[in-house]
Amino acid sequence: MDRQAQAREVDANYDFFQRHLASILRNHRHQYVLIRNQRLIDYFDDVGDAYRAGLKRFADGIFSIQEVTDEPVDLGIFSHAGN
Repeated sequence: MDRQAQAREVDANYDFFQRHLASILRNHRHQYVLIRNQRLIDYFDDVGDAYRAGLKRFADGIFSIQEVTDEPVDLGIFSHAGN
């Protein structure tokens, strides 16, 4: 997957996350969600755990991690995880 395709995937995951945030907040506030192909894969208490799980589960390194919060957050590289 090229960089443009990766960027589209990350953007699509973020849009998906934003559309579902209200329902996710109820049970997962201040956790980190691993997202791939616009699907919520799993939740973690630590961003590092989410990142390691993403690398282990997805060999191509294409996934996103978002903190479940209604406050603006920039997770840096974790917002744009990929190769």
